[in-house]
Amino acid sequence: MRILVICDVLSPQTVGGAGRFAREVTTAFGERGNAVEFLTRQVSANRSRNDANDIKTTYYPFVGKAFPTRFRKIFNQTIRDFKPDLVHVHQPLPAFLLIPSSFSRPIVYTFHSSWAEEFKIKSSRWPRVFRKIVSPLLAEVEKRALHRATAITVLSEFSQRKLKRLYNREGVIIPGGVNSERFQPIEKVQPNQTLRLVTLRNLVPRMGLPQLIRAMKLLPSHIELTIGGQGPLRNELMGLIGSLGLSKRVQLAGHVPDDDLSHFYSSANWFVLPTVALEGFGLVILESLSCGTPVLGTRIGAIPELLEKFDPQWIIKEPTPEAIAATILSVSENSPPSPTQLHDRVSAEFDWRNIAARYLDLFASLI
Repeated sequence: MRILVICDVLSPQTVGGAGRFAREVTTAFGERGNAVEFLTRQVSANRSRNDANDIKTTYYPFVGKAFPTRFRKIFNQTIRDFKPDLVHVHQPLPAFLLIPSSFSRPIVYTFHSSWAEEFKIKSSRWPRVFRKIVSPLLAEVEKRALHRATAITVLSEFSQRKLKRLYNREGVIIPGGVNSERFQPIEKVQPNQTLRLVTLRNLVPRMGLPQLIRAMKLLPSHIELTIGGQGPLRNELMGLIGSLGLSKRVQLAGHVPDDDLSHFYSSANWFVLPTVALEGFGLVILESLSCGTPVLGTRIGAIPELLEKFDPQWIIKEPTPEAIAATILSVSENSPPSPTQLHDRVSAEFDWRNIAARYLDLFASLI
């Protein structure tokens, strides 16, 4: 099978779950003997046409830096050269810009989240009033992309309900995955009596990081927190940590390179996901569990769907400092499954090879 993957974000040139999802599942398609190519947004003038994983990658320009006809020209040339059997789309904007209405081959659209809803709440240099005005236009673009699709996949029941409510479309649920060979438990080395927490998030409002930091103020001094990730809230979070007197217990670690992620997850007793809005899946949950580190997460979006498979007590009832602190104290009194048990459970159900097989079955039914 020949699969052209179109996405607006792609790991490692961008950070975040959607870009990692596109990279990992497409790599798994290739490992199963399929021909794959990427068509994605140019993020650096230095990017070549072939990425580090040897998957051929063609880039389209930033919106506003090229005439609209340029996008269709790039798409048509890619189609002529690669001759895909099917197109797999991950975001609405490139689907809208690139794919002409005359295109007749199957299109599978993976609905990660609502573009319009994320735009309304995301941290941005644009005023909130402007974002509220623009979001209906983004919703229309997303609607057109979705209704062009031959089939739609979603990562969770939460996203399934949102897709139905917003766009009256049904989706096939295929969850995210994890590279279980890469994400494996590493023996922890930490001082006695210290309870180590970590989280890995873009530093933006919907991630709930201020609530997590405030929860640390309510917890005993032997509990420490490391926050990995970058984003516009860094200075605000630094100020909050200082004002609460938590500089010795809470660390902002910045960007965590991919090669260091297994060590980052494995270094902790618990991974905490304090999300306050729009969590369509949460690949970091699977990555942490695959490294043998259990996960606490708020009852937001798809988080409880994943955590209920392991232990309902890991679900934080509400995204408040008090509830986060209470849950951390409660679980610290119990012994979670061993790292090996957690890794094996995740590997059996969520390894990318298994997830890719489900996608390929769907693709084959459409060709």
